[in-house]
Amino acid sequence: MNSFPNLRPGYVGRLFQLLLFSLFGLVVAGLLMGVLTHSGVTTKSLRIATVVQDILVFILPAILTAAMVTNRPDRLLETERRPDMRLLLYAVAVMIVSMPVMNAIVMWNESLTLPDSLHDVESWMRMTEENARRSVETLLGGSTVGDLVVSIFLIGILAGLSEEIYFRGTMQRLLASEKLNAHSAIWITAIIFSIFHFQFFGFFPRLILGAFFGYLLYWSGSLWLPVAVHALNNTIVVVTSWYTKINPDSSIAGVDRIGTDSLSLMSFSIVLSAVFLYALSRRSSRLKNKSK
Repeated sequence: MNSFPNLRPGYVGRLFQLLLFSLFGLVVAGLLMGVLTHSGVTTKSLRIATVVQDILVFILPAILTAAMVTNRPDRLLETERRPDMRLLLYAVAVMIVSMPVMNAIVMWNESLTLPDSLHDVESWMRMTEENARRSVETLLGGSTVGDLVVSIFLIGILAGLSEEIYFRGTMQRLLASEKLNAHSAIWITAIIFSIFHFQFFGFFPRLILGAFFGYLLYWSGSLWLPVAVHALNNTIVVVTSWYTKINPDSSIAGVDRIGTDSLSLMSFSIVLSAVFLYALSRRSSRLKNKSK
C-alpha cells in the first residue's frame, strides 16, 4: 500500500506541473463562470458554474498531472484498489462519534476575533464568510426533492470526488513521493485544502477534516475511501440543511450544536473517536502485513 509508481524525474517539477495546470484551470473556470453569471447569480447558473469549477480546477489538473508524471496514473492516484469495507465502517464511525467535539471546535473557531489593529482584515474575512454562506444557500436552491437530489450530486458526490482526487490523490501523493514523509504531506495538504475554501472562521475544523481524509488515504491505499467519506460528510450537511428548510422547528435543526454544552459528552466523543482511529490504524497495519 501507498507505494509509488515510477515517477519521472524532478520533485519540484512535478509539483510545478500541478500548479501550472491548476492556474490554467482557475483562469478558464473564472472566465466561464463570469459568462454564466453575468446576468446575475441564480441557482441554475451557480450549479453549472460549480460543475465547471470542479472539472477545470480540480479533476482535470489532477488527471493531467498524474498522466504527465507517470505511466501509471491510477497507481499514483491510488484509484486501482477498492477500499476495505471494515476500514470504511470504522471511518464512518469516527465521523459520527466525533460530531460533539467537532461541533465544539466549529463554535470556537467561529467565535475567534482578531486584535483591534486588524479590524479591517477581520471585517473582510467575515464578509468573505458571509458571501460563501449565501453562495451555498443559493446553490442548495429550493425545498423540493429535486433540489435535494441535485444538491447531493453537486455538494456531496461531485465535490467529494473532485476535491479528493486533487488534494489527496495528487497533491498529497506528490508531496510524499520524495522530500516529505507521509505525515508532513498529509498536514501540509490539509492546510492548503482548508485555506482554499476561503472560510477563515471554519479553518480549523476543515483542517482537521482534511487531515482525516489524508490519513484515510494513507491507511487504506485507496482514494475511494476518502472520496466516500468526504461525499457522505457533505451529503449529511446537505440533507440536514434541506430538511431544516422545510421543517424549521425540527430537532434536526440543532444537529450542529449537539454536545457543545456537555463536557461529559464531548469527553466521550474524544475517547470514542480515538478508539475508532486506533482501530483504523490497526486494521491498516494488518492489511499491509498480509499484502507483503
